[in-house]
Amino acid sequence: MNRFISTLFVLVTALSGCGAPKTHSISGTVLHGGEKMTWPDGGTLLVIFMSEDETRAERYVARETDTAMSTYKITGIPPGRYKVAVQQFFPDAKTNFNDALSGKYDPGHTNLVVEVTQDGQVLDIEVPKTAPAAGAPKGGKGGRKKGDPKEAEKAKEPGK
Repeated sequence: MNRFISTLFVLVTALSGCGAPKTHSISGTVLHGGEKMTWPDGGTLLVIFMSEDETRAERYVARETDTAMSTYKITGIPPGRYKVAVQQFFPDAKTNFNDALSGKYDPGHTNLVVEVTQDGQVLDIEVPKTAPAAGAPKGGKGGRKKGDPKEAEKAKEPGK
């Protein structure tokens, strides 16, 4: 009788796990040109995984992010291919909480893709070097904009 109960327990335990969807915990580092992205004090790292499977509408947002280390962690994500959105926000009078990456990698524009295959997987996310760096002006280049009044003044000066 004890053997029957033991066998029944093993069978019920095995079958109860069959219908539950398998999910994983993943983590990684957000890189920019091969190096960790940096955020000024008080900044925010937003990482969103969006399934490429059209039948799933869920978005998985990194619940744990560390802007000092440029890392993220997501738990309970099913295996599959995901588009990855990365946004970098920081409070500053110049940026006014705007995305320092100029929206190039927000949920509607990102072209970054990864595949979740196993629990504990480390998926580093590489934002191409062509994306603006933290704190860079919207054009990605420093300096003044064309038509800047000070630039016009210089042009008026003799010998310039």
